[in-house]
Amino acid sequence: MSLNELKRIDANRLQLTNPYGIDVTLFANQEVPIESVAVDELQSMLQLQETVEAVYRACPERFSVEPTIASVALTPDFHKARGIPVGTILETRGFLVPQAIGNDINCGMRLHRTNLDADQVKACFDALETACRSIFFEAGRRIPMAWEHREALLLSGIEGLFDTIDQSFDEGLWSYFHRTDRHETLSRIDRRGCLPARRVDGLEDMLGKRDRVHRDSQIGSIGGGNHFVEFQKVERILDGQIAHAWGLVPGMVTVMVHTGSVSVGYASGNFYRDQVRQRHPDSVRKPENGIHILPVGPEDGQAETVFWDAMHNAANFAYANRMFLALMAWASLEKCFGETQCELLYDAPHNMIWKEPSQGHESYIHRKGACPARGYDAMVDTPFAYYGEPVLVPGSMGASSYVLAGNGLPGTNQSAAHGAGRAISRGASMKGFDREFERFLEEFRVVTPVDFRRQDIRQRSDIMEKKLADLRQEAPFAYKGIGPVIETIQDSGMARPVAELKPLMTVKG
Repeated sequence: MSLNELKRIDANRLQLTNPYGIDVTLFANQEVPIESVAVDELQSMLQLQETVEAVYRACPERFSVEPTIASVALTPDFHKARGIPVGTILETRGFLVPQAIGNDINCGMRLHRTNLDADQVKACFDALETACRSIFFEAGRRIPMAWEHREALLLSGIEGLFDTIDQSFDEGLWSYFHRTDRHETLSRIDRRGCLPARRVDGLEDMLGKRDRVHRDSQIGSIGGGNHFVEFQKVERILDGQIAHAWGLVPGMVTVMVHTGSVSVGYASGNFYRDQVRQRHPDSVRKPENGIHILPVGPEDGQAETVFWDAMHNAANFAYANRMFLALMAWASLEKCFGETQCELLYDAPHNMIWKEPSQGHESYIHRKGACPARGYDAMVDTPFAYYGEPVLVPGSMGASSYVLAGNGLPGTNQSAAHGAGRAISRGASMKGFDREFERFLEEFRVVTPVDFRRQDIRQRSDIMEKKLADLRQEAPFAYKGIGPVIETIQDSGMARPVAELKPLMTVKG
């Protein structure tokens, strides 16, 4: 396989030649690098068509409609993952592909506005770093929950927490939770932060014991890889009208959170993928690419219910996880600056499946490393009805992030990129780039569980080397430049840039 299979059709789009005649479009201008290994993985993923045809021939009664792959679109942060590339938007009818959303279910972005300006924060970097390390990594987060709270979270997300957490229960971060307005908060989260589930599957241990309040190690955890909590400043306004409507002004400090369902999503994903694999027909050869399908029809109704419940359990946890991480950032700011505003702008997933009506039937939009970017008509009855859905696109660590307004582009199923995208693998980032990494450490403030300011830590080369290796894998040279990605999003019509956010300090797990 090679890049020769990609044929450019205009300045921002390429089409992939494939043996199945599937409509596959990659959105990338000429400045966006494209990995040949990612193209190879994409071609392997498309063997899904052979699996669909084989299962349909063997068991047509398992499908309510004839199954089809309607389209595949790839965003400019397209890069290799594990079986299905990051940046994939897969539309199917008649079947689901649970593996097409990855392990970190409802990984997503969240952005808050504050009433602080960048100069205030820069003047207190050391104090803010100390406050963040205490709250994020030194047992300072304090999120006690009882069995009924955890069950409500997993079944109903943030709405469930509003329903079950009494105002008198205000220990730790719950005091910050009670300072948020229910209606305003839920109106600024995709699907109101609630994906209803009928039961909890595969996560019973997480519920804990009845009649007992306890803490766990997952809620309020950042996770690894490119996940982060970041203090940023509004560097530039790119659309004055929308920025004004969304309360963004130059110099304002914002808080961006990027994480998902961490180990809870991993457990849920493994649970329902095992269920799907077990239902593969004995008479049909197992898929060479390891990607199984779940037919949508009466025979698989129970398995489908199990899938949606398990996915929703993890997704609800992820909504709450991002919320608590933002509350932890808020608490860190108040340790340094006293009473501070920290208002939610938006929260949206980029690893999930959405049901959408299509030609009298339901289509299933699988997004893996791609975020919804719906236009204003799809955002009726939300605070974004006049401008389109906020699209949050982070750069690499140390690079600018962008806030955009969605246009609802049909060619991407109303989607956009979720970040810059890796340019080289984590392994490759460990070879060379020494000067670039040294410069990055000199110029940028990163808060980790390891305090590099402490002399005793500096004398532990084993600890220093391990944490520096983690940072090196996420440094700017490992990622595509954010500029060409944003240009492609804008010029192709996915979304309109509203503001550029420049990082001040990043908290990494």
